[in-house]
Amino acid sequence: MVIFSQSENREKQSRTGLTKRRREHWLLVVVLLSLIGAVAGCNREPTRTPEKRSPEVIITTPVVTEVTDYQDFTGRLEGLKTVDIRARVTGFILTAPFQEGDLVHEGDPLFTIDPQTYKADFNLATANLKLAKADLNLQQKTTARARVLIRSNAMAQEDYDTALATAEKSQASIEAMAATKDRAKLYVDYTQVNAPLTGRISRRFVDPGNLVNADNTILTTIVRDDELYAYFDVDERTYLDLIGTATSGKSNMPNQLQFPALLRLANEDDFSRSGIVNFVDNRVNANTGTIRMRAVFSNPGGALRAGLFVRIRLPIGAPYQALLIPDEAVLSDQGRKYVYIDNEKGEVAYSP
Repeated sequence: MVIFSQSENREKQSRTGLTKRRREHWLLVVVLLSLIGAVAGCNREPTRTPEKRSPEVIITTPVVTEVTDYQDFTGRLEGLKTVDIRARVTGFILTAPFQEGDLVHEGDPLFTIDPQTYKADFNLATANLKLAKADLNLQQKTTARARVLIRSNAMAQEDYDTALATAEKSQASIEAMAATKDRAKLYVDYTQVNAPLTGRISRRFVDPGNLVNADNTILTTIVRDDELYAYFDVDERTYLDLIGTATSGKSNMPNQLQFPALLRLANEDDFSRSGIVNFVDNRVNANTGTIRMRAVFSNPGGALRAGLFVRIRLPIGAPYQALLIPDEAVLSDQGRKYVYIDNEKGEVAYSP
């Protein structure tokens, strides 16, 4: 029993020493890790508190100047004159001596239609006219002899009347043949198609060698582009404001008022082109509540083309003095507009 007790005590002491060494080992590990973390933390920059800056405020002084109210509308450009060039005779196209898209002048040759058939008809009409003149000359001589014979009672009255009627018929034949010749001459002239006006020509729709039909085939189109029309629709209220301002109680018709108008293209920011409204339609469209207007604009550089989308600006009312401030200064609070102003006390104040 004694021996057993001594062995048991030695085993307990051994276990206690082992546990103590383990604790010391783990304590040493923890201390080393703490030292490593401290050294690593020394290399980090300390967190800086962001500096508080005062907000930047832009201050401007309002400007008093003369302004005019206006309304903007959308529209399309159209040529001052647009002409479809059609064939007036039937035949084959021989030549088309114009440059597509070029500026042509009135009278310039555009197409040549084969004239051989029409020249033959013209020569036939000329020959028939000569025959009719020869026949009239013969009938006039016969009538002169008949007058002599009728005076001497050597010719019956019936034969004399027949001679006079035959002479009148020959005269009528000459007039008919002359008209036929003139018509044949027109057809010969129609084989040469010339520009009816000065303007910008489109592409040719029919190439040389093709057959065209009279009054049916469109050969090309010409648009006069030294000036262009801009058609746009104006709402009823703006129309009434324009009429009320322009007439001022007078009885002038809208088409005689000559409203000023400004124009800009789709890629332009400023309304740099000026024109005149020279046409107002005779009724308001009940479905849309708008009325069609037309302004004319000059096109000296040729940049404007028919069909372009444009913006039209119509000044409304007389110019007046107004206080102007930048758009950035205007703020909104539930639909109400307001600005901040520097009052007489040097304080920033709310102002509707």
